[in-house]
Amino acid sequence: MSEQLSSYRIKRGRRVFNSYSAVNSFSFALVTGNTVTLYAMALGASSTVVGLLGAFMYLSFFAIPLGKLGVARSGLVRTFAKNWMMRNWSLLPLLAIPYLASARLHGAAILMLVLGVFLFNLFRGMGLVANNPVIGFLAPGKDRGEYIVRLSLINNATALLATLFLGFLLWHNEGIETYNLVVLIGIVTGIAASALLFKLPEPASPPPAGETARSTMLSCAREAMREPNFRRFVASYLVIGLGIGMARPFIAVYCKAVYAQGDGVVAVFTVFSSLGALAMGAVMRLVIDRLGARPMYIIFASITLASLVPAIVSPGIGTALFPFAFLAVLSAVTNMGFAGQESAAQAYFFAMVPKERILDLSMVYYFILGGTGAAGAVMGGTFLDFLSSLGLSPAASFRLFFLVCVCLVACGVRIQRKLLDMGSYPVRDTLAVLFSPRDMRALTLLRKLDANEDPDEETDIIAELGEIASTVSAEELLSRLASPRFAVRYEALQSVSSLERLSGRVRDALLAELKTGEFSTAALAARLLGQFRAHQAVSTLREALKSPDYRLAGEAMLALANLADARGQFMVSEVLLSTNNPFMLVRGIQAMEVYGSTASIPILLDLLRNDALPEHIADETILTLSTLMLVPKKFYYAFGDFVRERKRAGLIILDAIEEAFSRSKRNDPSLRGIVHDFMSDHTQDNPFVRWLLDFGKGRTGVYSALLISVALDSDLNRLEAFRFFLCFWAVSLFEKPALIEK
Repeated sequence: MSEQLSSYRIKRGRRVFNSYSAVNSFSFALVTGNTVTLYAMALGASSTVVGLLGAFMYLSFFAIPLGKLGVARSGLVRTFAKNWMMRNWSLLPLLAIPYLASARLHGAAILMLVLGVFLFNLFRGMGLVANNPVIGFLAPGKDRGEYIVRLSLINNATALLATLFLGFLLWHNEGIETYNLVVLIGIVTGIAASALLFKLPEPASPPPAGETARSTMLSCAREAMREPNFRRFVASYLVIGLGIGMARPFIAVYCKAVYAQGDGVVAVFTVFSSLGALAMGAVMRLVIDRLGARPMYIIFASITLASLVPAIVSPGIGTALFPFAFLAVLSAVTNMGFAGQESAAQAYFFAMVPKERILDLSMVYYFILGGTGAAGAVMGGTFLDFLSSLGLSPAASFRLFFLVCVCLVACGVRIQRKLLDMGSYPVRDTLAVLFSPRDMRALTLLRKLDANEDPDEETDIIAELGEIASTVSAEELLSRLASPRFAVRYEALQSVSSLERLSGRVRDALLAELKTGEFSTAALAARLLGQFRAHQAVSTLREALKSPDYRLAGEAMLALANLADARGQFMVSEVLLSTNNPFMLVRGIQAMEVYGSTASIPILLDLLRNDALPEHIADETILTLSTLMLVPKKFYYAFGDFVRERKRAGLIILDAIEEAFSRSKRNDPSLRGIVHDFMSDHTQDNPFVRWLLDFGKGRTGVYSALLISVALDSDLNRLEAFRFFLCFWAVSLFEKPALIEK
């Protein structure tokens, strides 16, 4: 079973199998489950017989070794198709039941029903050997869990249609003739579905003829049981399966016995059961491959547990409306739990078992499913008959019955918690995602992205995912970093920026991109690593300062500042003072502002001494200096006016002086003249410095002393923008004298 089909054959095989699943599920719903239960009760069968009929579905799994012998002779797909065809032909004896019943041969009629159901499930079991392997070769990639759930959605949707059809017929006539018509339609549609199986591609050569099913299954089972996690999975699946096997066949009986609902109404409850399974599928399809099978296995087993509790405490009485509403919700939620944990268990099984052992260990899987289901159904029927023989009312009997079911499922959930996560999310995080509209929207878009076949739409979907800012989507989008299109890679990285924190997986992907994405997306990776304070990136960011990719080097400067790397500040200053690249100059200036230390100021002042420094870079440097020197924020707006109309520099400063005089309720005529002269002529620096020294005498801080000292530096004060900065600072000192102490 090691051969993998081509993408085209997988796609074609999925179309065939999806069509088969739809038709087969319609047929299956008409000839199994509640249909058989209601048919048996219409014939007057006891709870024990009802339990036996339910058990046959599970006992069919023990015929799987016979099916494996057929695989050795005919191949996987033909064994599947042949046995599925025989499965449907074996139901023909059921068409004689109305004639036996009309002849008052009720025992023979029930026996014919039992025989037909037994043969149906015997051939079903022989064909089931191929079910998991077929799904395995049709879904060999990462979307296997999603495909399993998609099949569940198809099955439940068509089963819902079949149930609606059954309910419509029973609403008009609950007689045996109606069930006979339903069985006939089920046989015809089942044969049509089985014919579709012959169109599936055969994946590989069958196993050697001398290799017996029993020997290989036992050897694989012994080897697998040596693994603690496989043993835990088997134990949890066994105990939960026993609880569900007891409960599932008797939900319909509970509706009739405790709340006296008719067959037509019970069929309506089956519709709600299908709706519950569809709701499960809609959720699981989005999350099973993203969040992992383990948390969904635990969550849906817990839903099963919780859904049965109301049946323990229900009064068994009420108005006409209460029983219908209660039983409808009970049917929907219980089947949601049943179907959800089965789909998740199957997905976990595929994740846990090596591909070459799927065929043999699938038999173990089905033996457990069959054994627990059959035992549960038989035990459930026998237990209910026993409670009835004790004289208990139906309501009391079912309370005790469901209490036992709940206890079994609870034990299984306790075992589940010890299963290995197999790379999945923790249960608590999974619940947070399930109850988060943002994360669920992200998962919906991810599924849309996976299904997208238009390259032009890909970047739009990724950009929308980035706006949602979901950790789930960010991690999945990292796989897009392998795209040959720059726009796709860039949008995938950009989506990380809106997250609240980085997961380890996202951080590692950014580090890898930083190392390998030079002249591409490494610059963005550097920015994000700095933004999220990823200290693991420090050494690589230092190396990036030497990169010929100036955007990478510039972003690395700012990232090192965000990481507060002290050694990095020295390295950044060397680059800043030696480059003439405008982008790197701006990023270096921003880095000095982020560092925010006293050491940044001399570096920026040295930068301003560069005669070739572009004017807009000098303006950026001065704004950064004002921030570091704690100059009031209104300088930004005044400096903006200056940049727009540099000829008005003197007027802007004089206006600031008048405002300072007004606010401080003090006046200093000499300051107006000193500032005006210095602003107009850089050689008039001595009076300006003398005023500053007198103003701050005995209380001048480190920053202020540094600025006073450079006010006399002709290489700096020749710059009109720098003089504007010094003059505005002096005016701010007059208004708030405490600033001189900084």
